[in-house]
Amino acid sequence: MTLELPPELCESLLDFMYTGIAVWENVEDAIVMLSFSEQFQIRSLREECLKFLHANISRLDCVLNIWETAKLMELKELEEKASTVISKEFALVSSTEEFLAICRADFVVELLEKKDLNALEETVIKAGLAWIEEDFEDREQYCTEICRALRTTSSKLRNMAKNFKNLASSSVFEGAVLKYGDRDSTGTSRLNLEECLIIMGGYDVGSNRNVICFGFRQKKWFTLPPIPYDPNMYFSVCTSGCKMYVSGGFGNGTGFSVYDGEKNTWKSLCALLSPRQKHSMGYCNGKIVILGGTDPKENSKFVPYIDIYDIATNRWSETRTTLQKDVCSSTFCALGSKIFLFGGLCSGRKKAEKLQYFDIDQGYSVEDQWCKIPESIQMQARAVVVENAIHVISCKGEVFVLKYHRGVYSFENKGTVKYFPRKGFGVCSIDEKILIVGGEKDYSKTKDMIQYKVAEDFTFKMEDTMPLSMSHFCVGHMFVDRSHLAHECHNQIQQI
Repeated sequence: MTLELPPELCESLLDFMYTGIAVWENVEDAIVMLSFSEQFQIRSLREECLKFLHANISRLDCVLNIWETAKLMELKELEEKASTVISKEFALVSSTEEFLAICRADFVVELLEKKDLNALEETVIKAGLAWIEEDFEDREQYCTEICRALRTTSSKLRNMAKNFKNLASSSVFEGAVLKYGDRDSTGTSRLNLEECLIIMGGYDVGSNRNVICFGFRQKKWFTLPPIPYDPNMYFSVCTSGCKMYVSGGFGNGTGFSVYDGEKNTWKSLCALLSPRQKHSMGYCNGKIVILGGTDPKENSKFVPYIDIYDIATNRWSETRTTLQKDVCSSTFCALGSKIFLFGGLCSGRKKAEKLQYFDIDQGYSVEDQWCKIPESIQMQARAVVVENAIHVISCKGEVFVLKYHRGVYSFENKGTVKYFPRKGFGVCSIDEKILIVGGEKDYSKTKDMIQYKVAEDFTFKMEDTMPLSMSHFCVGHMFVDRSHLAHECHNQIQQI
């Protein structure tokens, strides 16, 4: 049998087989040996190669090579870790010869389309155009794919292309610009705004005014201005674009305020029509819908009304309808024109077993008698929208998707998230994945951050963590102007 290995790697292979000691001079050699170990099923050699690659993943001169290898060999954990480094250091990574040497256009497109790239818009555009220019004769055919991935305006594409001799005079490139320029890029190319995970509350003692956020581009935690009053516990949060709304709570049952991520300010809005705690709140079609909950001064007294706040007019609707079944402490999620309630507690502290929702367009609430909620998500669950479908995660880590077919709702079990069970955790969606943060695990609060890919039933534990171990907090997902992300928080949270 002929082994297609350079003499020096043959020597390294023999040394490893006789001594068990792996010594690679560089990442390229480790990748060659990894491929060899897969081909000849040498498990111990494979483990040593992966250990070496993981140890070198932060090196910007080779992280792209590691990422490409991981994708081709379906090494999911290695791919995710390399992807995180690329996003955080894209400005530097995209300027390397390694980036220009990527041979597959679909790999370049995947990188340019990442929503968490920590780079200016001009840097991302330059990277895409430079990749085409590097081997223009073979890559001109990919102008359409690259322009589509950049999600920017035709004027910016043309101005940047002036710096590249071949692109500046290419009719193929001009055709791609005409086809994909001037598209609405809100939320992706407005790089003065940063997509953020917002966390508020979670303290058993002391104030719950503090607000912190994780910037997905910078991969850092920041402190934001605190809410003017202390909502204490059991308040509710919802987000839309650059706004986060906070309502009710044990500390101020009628409190209703909004944080503006562009202005970095809080503003008090019209007080709630009924004092509430343990309630649900969602954003739909320019309106805020508040459902369920109990009276803060009388915990056994349920609030039956569904109240609708019009953001444009700063008014509550005079027409009030009621839920089909009074409930509090529900898991909730908004999708389309509907706010869905999953489980919760009814009178007598009985669990709500049937799906309940409110349709803001039609103005009616429904308790679906045919759709029974799986027992494991009737309490202590969390819900999030991924790829236009609601996913509910139980405290055991089970993932259920809400399905709708011929007028009937049902739940489908899609998999299980690792590093569970836990309770009091937070969730949001990012890049078609579910991000899970914090919670109580093994009777202790944790600060870990986990990503779960639903389509692949794959769990990845991030190297990033929360600044503090926390549980039972409120979570938002919004955009904040990058100029306001100046106060980093590490192992403590300070008010600013």
